[in-house]
Amino acid sequence: MSQTTLHPALQKLAVTHRRRLRSLGLLLFLAVAGLLMFLMVAAFTSRDAGNLLLLGLVGFLMLPVVASLGGIMWFLDRWLSRGLNEADQLLRDCAPQSARLTPLGRGDGMGLLAALRLATAQPASAPAHALINPAFRWSSPPSGEIEVRLHCRALAPDSPWVALGPDGAPLIGKIVDREARQRRRRWLAVALAVVSLIVAVLASALLG
Repeated sequence: MSQTTLHPALQKLAVTHRRRLRSLGLLLFLAVAGLLMFLMVAAFTSRDAGNLLLLGLVGFLMLPVVASLGGIMWFLDRWLSRGLNEADQLLRDCAPQSARLTPLGRGDGMGLLAALRLATAQPASAPAHALINPAFRWSSPPSGEIEVRLHCRALAPDSPWVALGPDGAPLIGKIVDREARQRRRRWLAVALAVVSLIVAVLASALLG
């Protein structure tokens, strides 16, 4: 879906998404070009065969690196565009519902967890839990409880949703099971700790 056919509330977000992807691509290109330029200057000024071989090796290795970076950029573009298109479909198909979003703690790389309660829900009922997508964190996630217009097909785990704040800024995410998310975070922390320990042991063995 092109940017002009998106819902008006999402068009500014789409512009930001495209601009930041272009900036990231330019930054990666400058980093690769700067490294190659530095190696070329070092190799030709020293006139050392070892530096020339190093330049050739790095140039050869840069080919799969550049291809991998291009693939990552393409995947990131497709992933974020799919999120925008899904949010656009929700805004067009689902009637808005008044709701309150209350952030729970601080956001991380997996998103910002918030309690979601519909205005029509009973006060004694437990709120749903919504994860605000971290890929759209430049749309200013709320720092406190806010009233939103929620567009969502169902308040079931893994159901996507989009909410428009008081100023019309969109928030995009999905409904989650809080306990299941906490279990995944604990397992991820354990896995990262194990990987870090293995890397530290290998580095110590190599340096030793």
